[in-house]
Amino acid sequence: MNISLPDIHTAAAGIIPPQQFSDILSSISWKQLIIPAGLLYIGLCRALRFRREHGLRKRLGYLDRASLARMTAVDAQQIIKFITSWEMPQFQFLALEFGLFKTYGVESISRLLLATGNLTDPVKSLKRFEDTAALIGEFMMNPPTTERAANGIARMNFLHSKYIKDGAISNADLLYTLSVFVTEPPRFARMYDFRAMNEMEYCAYGVFWKSVGDAMGIEYKGYLSRAESGWRDGVEFADDIAAWAKSYEVIAMKPSTVCAKPAKALLPMITYWAPWFAKPFVTEAVISLLGERVRDAFMLHEPDVAAVAVTYSLIAIRRFVVRHLTLPRFFEFKRLRDPDPKTGRMMQHVPYGNFPFYVQPTLWNRWGPVAWAIWLYGGKVPGDEPEKYMPQGYLISDIGPQNRMGQGTEEVEAGARKIRNSGWAGCPF
Repeated sequence: MNISLPDIHTAAAGIIPPQQFSDILSSISWKQLIIPAGLLYIGLCRALRFRREHGLRKRLGYLDRASLARMTAVDAQQIIKFITSWEMPQFQFLALEFGLFKTYGVESISRLLLATGNLTDPVKSLKRFEDTAALIGEFMMNPPTTERAANGIARMNFLHSKYIKDGAISNADLLYTLSVFVTEPPRFARMYDFRAMNEMEYCAYGVFWKSVGDAMGIEYKGYLSRAESGWRDGVEFADDIAAWAKSYEVIAMKPSTVCAKPAKALLPMITYWAPWFAKPFVTEAVISLLGERVRDAFMLHEPDVAAVAVTYSLIAIRRFVVRHLTLPRFFEFKRLRDPDPKTGRMMQHVPYGNFPFYVQPTLWNRWGPVAWAIWLYGGKVPGDEPEKYMPQGYLISDIGPQNRMGQGTEEVEAGARKIRNSGWAGCPF
């Protein structure tokens, strides 16, 4: 039997006359609607919060452990981009920031940074941080099949090559740095965000960074316990490199005046936007998130107990609110823009650091309310000091220290070609 919409309206009018229905609504207090509306909203949040996560897993077909063995770097990058652009962009960025910070607890890494001055010099350090993040973003946010991804790794290899050749960067240094990119994002999700990563997402970090490590020429044999026999999937690789990194920290992370110098330079960078009255507390909060071993290597004091309690309480409250009381993101968080079709230069919507490197000035980001707040605070907005912050964007050859800008074009092209031909976009196991 077919029932039309007018028939339904007629039937409803017969059951509850319009005037009587209007009287019922007018008799209900707004206070009586709060609880049903609140429960409806919570139910909607619950229904939608994990929908994208489950949908991606179903669409890619990684429904059990056995299926993870076929995961490619292309799929892994797609999963990581989903996590960092849609699910948990804030804490995933903090995970990478704190992960890089953590590597400076290894004295050999800090010693090189101090020798180059790229971290402690007040001028060089600004570009160094932005370029490191931008370079990682090139191959992390762009599919492995693209030129941008291959060029990003090739540029990184070129910048490292001089120090590897001189013995200033060891394979252990590279492997430990790789390990923090595998382990810190899942750890931050598990400890601080609204949910832990599922098995597919954890595997994606193992697959993607194993592929990056291969493209960098990192040696695993003699370091990771399963390197000789091989790994079944990204989960096994992630577990293996995490176990090695933990044992390596026991040996390599010791209280050191060398490591203390980068820490003193980085803490103000992380707490830059905290107002003067809150800066001591925010500094204590940052120290509390470092962990005891890293804190000891940096020769930092134990954080204040009250600061630790407040920090972890705020994180727990945020986790509850995001998980149960907020809807998923409606828009993708995008940091990178498409290259300029005329110049090929690449720009950012939002800088990684505290200064507007590679951000094109617009009416909104230069004169909008956020720009005015930054200006009143004493910060820089897009368009300020263009010769320094390069609002026209960057070419891949611009990434790196000032004295190496424009160098290595041929080496990067050859390296990118080699990476593409190596099949690094496939499954690395």
